[in-house]
Amino acid sequence: MRACAPKRPGKVAAPASKARVKPARPAPPAPAPKGGKPEVRVFVSYSHVDKEIRRRLETHLAPLKADNVATWFDGDMEAGEKLDTAIARALREAHVFVGLISSDYLASHYCWRIEYRRAMNRRARGTMRVVAVVVRPCDWKSTPAAGFKLLPEDGRTLQEWRSIDAALVDVVRGIRRVVASVRKEMSQEVPAPKRKSARPAGTVARTAKPRPIAAKAAGATPAAKTPRVRAARPKPPRPGGERTR
Repeated sequence: MRACAPKRPGKVAAPASKARVKPARPAPPAPAPKGGKPEVRVFVSYSHVDKEIRRRLETHLAPLKADNVATWFDGDMEAGEKLDTAIARALREAHVFVGLISSDYLASHYCWRIEYRRAMNRRARGTMRVVAVVVRPCDWKSTPAAGFKLLPEDGRTLQEWRSIDAALVDVVRGIRRVVASVRKEMSQEVPAPKRKSARPAGTVARTAKPRPIAAKAAGATPAAKTPRVRAARPKPPRPGGERTR
């Protein structure tokens, strides 16, 4: 084993210099597809009793998904993820809310009192579009949804159409119109001006060098300084009067 050399007396090891930590940069936005259309996120709210209708609606929404439209429902949650946290995050990030209205949906405290109410609050602030789809007969005319345009056309239930697929096609067309209006608003938004990043802690600001008061002309010789003349001080008289030669 190699022995360490003894330290020389009088020399103290210099402390390690603190490394400058650069501030974290925000993640870059996701690249736009070939069409250049921004992504629109759709939150689908439904009662689990109507899960078969939601599944068929997802199938009809396939052309919109190919057009950079993302849909989310509670079945997209990962294993072990908290229900309230995941739903609140998806509602916060969505642009469009689609509620599948039925008697079971109106009877569900979570669907009607929490999800639908949160969506309407965001709609009141102008940050979300709300679309209500009547999937089964119910007393929706006595709810706040009666004051808005519903899908399918005129709020007719899926059973009142010649087929459920025909009704879902009309629903998808209505959702497509809402997505187009959302994208139009996105294109009209003016980006906020970039702010200068704050100086990291531990850095020293550079100060500008002082400039001379008067600049010297090119080729000019400096003026000669006049010497200062000191006035002669009178010598004090010697004691005993003046002496004559």
